[in-house]
Amino acid sequence: MASSSIILAAFTLASSLLYAADDTPSWVKELSGVTLPAYPPKVNNVVLFNEEHTVVAATGRLTTTTRTAIKILNQQGGDVLFLDSYDSVTGKVRDFRAWMLPPSGKVKKYGKDEIVDVACAGNDVYNECRKRVVSGKRDAEPGAIFAYESIIEYQSFSNQLVFHFQDGLPVRLARLRVTLPAGWELQSKSFNGAPKEALADGAYTWQMENLPAIEPEPASPAFPSIAPWVGVNLLEPGGKHPLLTWTETAKVLAELNDGQSEPGELVAAKARNLVEGATSEMDKIRAIGRFTQQVNYVSVQTNIAKGGGYRPHPAEQVFKKLYGDCKDKANLTRAMLRAVGITAFPVAIYSGDRTHVTQEWPSLGAFNHAISAIRVSPETKEPAVLDDPKLGRLLFFDPTDPYVKPGFLPDHEQASLALVGTTEGGSLVRVPAAAPAATAHHREVEASLGADGSISGKFTDKRTGEALAGAVGEYRALSKVDYQKRLERWIGRSVQGAATSNLETEDGSDQFVLRGQFASQHFAQQPQARMIIFKAGLLEYDDWRLTAKTRQYPVVIDTDALSETVRIQLPAEYKIDELPSAMRLDSPYGKYEATWTAEGQSVLFRRKLEIPAQTIPAAKYSELKQFLDAVAGSANSPVVLVR
Repeated sequence: MASSSIILAAFTLASSLLYAADDTPSWVKELSGVTLPAYPPKVNNVVLFNEEHTVVAATGRLTTTTRTAIKILNQQGGDVLFLDSYDSVTGKVRDFRAWMLPPSGKVKKYGKDEIVDVACAGNDVYNECRKRVVSGKRDAEPGAIFAYESIIEYQSFSNQLVFHFQDGLPVRLARLRVTLPAGWELQSKSFNGAPKEALADGAYTWQMENLPAIEPEPASPAFPSIAPWVGVNLLEPGGKHPLLTWTETAKVLAELNDGQSEPGELVAAKARNLVEGATSEMDKIRAIGRFTQQVNYVSVQTNIAKGGGYRPHPAEQVFKKLYGDCKDKANLTRAMLRAVGITAFPVAIYSGDRTHVTQEWPSLGAFNHAISAIRVSPETKEPAVLDDPKLGRLLFFDPTDPYVKPGFLPDHEQASLALVGTTEGGSLVRVPAAAPAATAHHREVEASLGADGSISGKFTDKRTGEALAGAVGEYRALSKVDYQKRLERWIGRSVQGAATSNLETEDGSDQFVLRGQFASQHFAQQPQARMIIFKAGLLEYDDWRLTAKTRQYPVVIDTDALSETVRIQLPAEYKIDELPSAMRLDSPYGKYEATWTAEGQSVLFRRKLEIPAQTIPAAKYSELKQFLDAVAGSANSPVVLVR
């Protein structure tokens, strides 16, 4: 009996010591017993728990505790990491811990040597933004739970909070909590089905449960634009930080920038040198724009939620070092233009998703990119010019994009809502979208069809204007070998069994030209001994081919256009029996024309497509698909020859 008591006491002591050594928080341990529904095989991970709790001090300083746990469902879900960004000037990380709970139950706590603190940008100068990162990839296995907890203290620049309830993965529970000091109030706005706040246990709470995965769709808005989210304004006593309007936000943007755009002697001298010999306002803008586009880009995002990051570095400093982030390059552009007598304003925009910014949430945090708006005279007529009733004619220019020339805007920024920063009259505007001009992308194809169904030919594909930047960017992003393989795959899909030869590129300042030859022994169909059937649209152009029958989210389309002429020489012993009828489509989604004509012993196929930048609601998807299917299908319409 005494022996049993000793064994029991020893077991109890060992358990106590083991428990004392295991400092895994209870909120993490409790998740190991959670029962989940069955998920489709393509779902690799599920967010078990995601909570942000922000406590506001009477001084306005914020402390945010973040707790997140992800369950790994299969081998493909093992590439998991957590990170938190913070401003090293106004904020600090008070705690950052992580754990891996494998199915075996032996918890791993990540040590300090496995949690790294790095600059958001890979340089030693512009490193105000930093991030703590921990990766679970090495220890991940199906069934494991990867969790972390961080505590970050910071001074909010805008007294605003934003919380996204998911980022695409299915979510079991997501929650935002805000605790206010006496006298403070808050006002929130909920988007995409997010709930309103509730007051519980002294904290304002927003909570959502059992969110299914967001299924990705081609040409859809980014996850942050379609997932539920909430924006919170923190209101101090006495109205020190009142609710922002877009006009007030524009004023803040201007104040952050104006003190930094003073052209020093070096900047002014370089600007005058660049415009020497320029005969027009636009010539001056192009000369300075080309220079600032060449300034090396360092990625430092402007929407640092936990701190600042909105103020550019002085123009003279950026000029001396010849590198900076988007706001630095835009600010240098403004300074150099100012030195030659041209006024420009700072502009905040969201790059990559024109649906992201909403009129209902005035906030600098809504943007992730900086460009410039240049005041121009009526003589300057370019696609990126907007006539604003308050600010006059503005030419929008993005010096961060190395390929889009002044006068144009990158596709992914066109038709976006952007904030023009001025101390008076600034506002949220819809930046212009270039009109689709088919002549900016023109293709010529000449081919010869054999009596045995073989075909050989050559093509010239030329991009200018609006179409130039995309072609140049694609070409320069790949090695010569990879670019050639991509072209060979495109031609092989277009012309069955085709081999490609003599591919050449002309990467010029004003145009990008692609030339090549192709040949296939098995191109046309011969259902009878005296009949040949083939398509006249030899090279594919199905950039906007959408195959799904239904749609859940809007379709985001960039400006697109094509003008093409195809001439096919026919075998002498055959004559044309059938040609497709001419097609003309004029819809809200674009314009398209296609004709097939006989010219001697040749078939001439011409088509012209023009699609404007637009966002089509899911309810209109069937109409859009019908238009795009008709465009893609016309090139495959059969031409029939008989002997």
